[in-house]
Amino acid sequence: MMRPPISSTLIVLMVIAAVVPAAVMGLLFSMEVSRISGSIQAQLGDINSTAINYSSGATDQEIIVTSKALQYEEFFRRIAESNQFVADYLASGIQDIDRVADPNSSLSLTLRRAIKRNSAIERIYLATADGRMASWPDVDGTRKTTRNASEIGSLRWYTAAQAAGGTVWIYGDDMHLICAAPAYRNITLYCVAASEVSLSDIYSDLSGLRGSGYPFIVNRTGDLVMMPKVRRGDSPWDNLLLSGNLYRSNISAFAELGDRISKGKSGSDFLTIDGRGWFVVYSPVKSVGWTVAVAYPSEKMMVPLSLMESSLNSISQRSAELMRSCAATILSRALLLMVISGAVFGLIGITLRRQLRRSAGCISEAMRRIGEGDLDKRLPAGCDLEGILESFESMRRSLRAIVDRARAEGYERGSQDKESSVLKTFDRFLSAESLPPIEGYDICVRQISIGGTFHDILETQHGKVALCLGRAGGDSLDSAVLAATARAVIRALSSPHPDEVVKRANGILVKSSSAPISCFYAVLDYLGGELVYSNAGHAPPFVVSKDGSVDTLCGDGIPMAIRDDLDIGYERRSISGGDVLVMYSEGMIEAQGFDLERLIGVVRGSRAKSASEMADDIERAVPKRDGLTVIVIKAT
Repeated sequence: MMRPPISSTLIVLMVIAAVVPAAVMGLLFSMEVSRISGSIQAQLGDINSTAINYSSGATDQEIIVTSKALQYEEFFRRIAESNQFVADYLASGIQDIDRVADPNSSLSLTLRRAIKRNSAIERIYLATADGRMASWPDVDGTRKTTRNASEIGSLRWYTAAQAAGGTVWIYGDDMHLICAAPAYRNITLYCVAASEVSLSDIYSDLSGLRGSGYPFIVNRTGDLVMMPKVRRGDSPWDNLLLSGNLYRSNISAFAELGDRISKGKSGSDFLTIDGRGWFVVYSPVKSVGWTVAVAYPSEKMMVPLSLMESSLNSISQRSAELMRSCAATILSRALLLMVISGAVFGLIGITLRRQLRRSAGCISEAMRRIGEGDLDKRLPAGCDLEGILESFESMRRSLRAIVDRARAEGYERGSQDKESSVLKTFDRFLSAESLPPIEGYDICVRQISIGGTFHDILETQHGKVALCLGRAGGDSLDSAVLAATARAVIRALSSPHPDEVVKRANGILVKSSSAPISCFYAVLDYLGGELVYSNAGHAPPFVVSKDGSVDTLCGDGIPMAIRDDLDIGYERRSISGGDVLVMYSEGMIEAQGFDLERLIGVVRGSRAKSASEMADDIERAVPKRDGLTVIVIKAT
């Protein structure tokens, strides 16, 4: 029987010894990396579903709605106290009701101060039990009294306050309430004071929540008191607006919601209407019998900030635990593999030692024959020692290459999957979902790439639109998380006063952020043609007039989240027909070979075009980089 050559035996044995341990180690490493990546991916994907189904403790949406209800409760409390003071003052006898016509009387001064301190009070009515009635100021601007007992008895607010013996709230028209309070001398009714209250401030404040959901106010009987305007076909909320009552709507889920709201308690509910989920949060305003409610679409629901922070902390801790577990597992299995490999190599060594001894004997015999002059007899095939060193070196190189390649591919795959998943989670919180209609203006938002840049456009009240553009510092992952947080905070605080929005947002962000956040926030009064803005360290937007002149909108150079006492103020600028307002991300002018002067030149040369065409010209001119966004608004 012919023995195989030693070189062939060594090659086969070394290949087996090198490939099998390396393949086992690579397989173990790949399995551990896949397990870690899958666990982190699942936890990241659960952030949204956890936010929607989160029920233990108060979500950020519940905190916002409850805060709004408390804010409105305080609004009506101040008016009720002021109105009661006026009634008690008149009943005290210090000044007679007839003195209301005298602008210098203490009664007139008291009424003037009451209206001045509560700007929502438009008019105060006074009626005495003996039939005298006065208003301040009167409908025609004067202050006078009349005497007509039958007319006073027909006033709803007078009879309601008389019957209740305390403060009552009577509905006026859609945007007014009347607060009426009786006052007594001893135990006899002397007079009733009533304040006509405008609800425009509450409507504007409620409209500020429109971007993140659908806010509305209903009374105890389910009547719709107030709801910011919605687009036609924006189901099911246009149906509620048309029906005007939760119970008169043809949607059964609204009636079920009305039953829960009628209990006068704060809470939340998950409704399914036409196959779409809605997370509804509500809280009562008990003094007037209202309930403030906001409906959030479940698939686009804003991740609560507190839940976001706790979820990311949990991910970090879980990742560290998985890495330690992975290292321990691979170490223990590597030791076991070393023991098994050692045993296999020991058997291989014994086999090779025996074969080498035979080969050495063959070679010695062959050399002896050659020394004796026997040059014709070839070496036996079993004496072949070719390739021993090369086999060992090949084993070392193969093992090292396979392990290094498995480690690099596994690390890269796990790292990229984690970062990509987080970025996709927060992309939708960085930009405006839809643009509100702006009469007399052509608007275009061109988002070349997101990066750490965020922007928002929403209507704060009728005739006014808030514009926001900012950028968060840090690497791609930190920047995306911080940008989404900043946009959510600024949207929740939106108001017609840019400096207050920036200051309050800074107070929240400075506590949790270590990176700067630049922000340009402006309110466009598109009916009055005026822009009010505050700039916290963002690249200055500019306005190109119809004649080609340019005005840059600079501000304070300090961004948010740097210092807790940020106070940047605000500026005003009129907007005329043909003016072009351009807001842009900072990354646009940081690109090599492209600066602010070149951007202004592109807009100046295209100012006669539409907003969309100007955005096209800018996109063609700017180099492609991460975080490039431009907003073009042209007054037509």
